[in-house]
Parts: sequence; structure tokens; C-alpha cells
Amino acid sequence: MQGQTDPAPSTRTGWLRTVLGQRSCKRVLDTACGDGGDSLALVQQGLEVVSCDSSDASLRKVMTLRWKKRTQRGFDTWVIAKASPSTLEHDLGQDGVVIGAGFDAVLCLNDAFATLREEDMRSAISNMAVLLKKGGVMVIDQLEGDTQETGQLANDTNKTVKPRSSSSRPLTLKAFEKLLKTSFVGGYTHTLYAQHRSAEQEGQPVKFYHVIDKI
Repeated sequence: MQGQTDPAPSTRTGWLRTVLGQRSCKRVLDTACGDGGDSLALVQQGLEVVSCDSSDASLRKVMTLRWKKRTQRGFDTWVIAKASPSTLEHDLGQDGVVIGAGFDAVLCLNDAFATLREEDMRSAISNMAVLLKKGGVMVIDQLEGDTQETGQLANDTNKTVKPRSSSSRPLTLKAFEKLLKTSFVGGYTHTLYAQHRSAEQEGQPVKFYHVIDKI
């Protein structure tokens, strides 16, 4: 594996804030944003956010969320667009999103990566890397393919995680690293987290978080 293994804080929201804050990120692309929970937190932190998803139902929820908070600072510049992780660059261009010099951070969270076919996983990594500024960071969560489903991985509110859907295609860590090495456009460093704690201390993890810095 390229990179290193570091411990992470106990909650994902705080952990993500730290990861982005350490890199002075200002403009963030949240791919496969789902119901917009992560995007909402980022907008509230004062970041410039572009949220996208391929689901019309998800986009309606996020647009409703933005409308309800439209009078609050920063929400008038929150951009929402329809795009798929595997065709990000094309879809965002079609939707009129200004990419400019690129993004400081590109995210693919909430197990969205595991729902893609392998060829789409490759395209997603490539597309995200192209849209990322040099010095920017990509964050992807990955369901671990070797782990039996136990339902005991705790989320930010210490509740039991929902069982994996039938559409999920968990990867082994080795398979993900191979995808990353063959699909990422440009040089990178790779830091690995597992269940928000050191992968070296966790034994067999259920999920990995990959922090990939473009160099």
C-alpha cells in the first residue's frame, strides 16, 4: 500500500472537518451526496460546496434542504447538480457547473462507491482525480469485502449500521489499492483509516476510509 496508516477521531463529521481543515480546503465536490447530510455540514462550516447525485429523488431532498435554509449564510451559493461518479466531468459540464481550476476536495462517501460496477469504479476514481486540484484531497469510503456482515460497526450516533444492500459490491483492501493505482490520474499519497481508528489496531475492519492527496 502506498502511504501510511494513522488513527482517526471517533466521529466521521469531526474527522472529515479535520481532514479538510488541515489542507485549508475551500471548494468541495460531494459526489453521490445522497440526502445531503455531509454537504449540509460542509456548507455550515463555510465551505463552497457542489453536491451531485444520479438519483432524482435524492436531488429533490437536497434541493428542499437548501431551500429551507436559503436565508442562512452560504446556502445561496450551494450548487446542486445531477451527475454520476463514473461520468462526473461530462455530467457536471452538461449541467452548467463551473469547474474552473478544480476542487480542493472531492468526496465519495456513504458506501456509494460499493454500489458501482468495477469498470465504473475505475472511471469514478479517474474522473474525481481529474477534477481535483494539485494539492487537493480525495476521500472515499470502502466496504471491506473480506468481512462477514456483523451489523456492529458504529456510526456517528453510535447506532447499529444498516445491513448492506443487495446492490453493494464490497472490495478487499488489496483490490481497492489496485484500482487506485491503475485509475488515479497523477501522483498521490494514500493514508488509510478503518472504522475511524488505526487499521493496525482494529484487526479485521468492516470499512476503510481512504484519504488520497494529489501531488
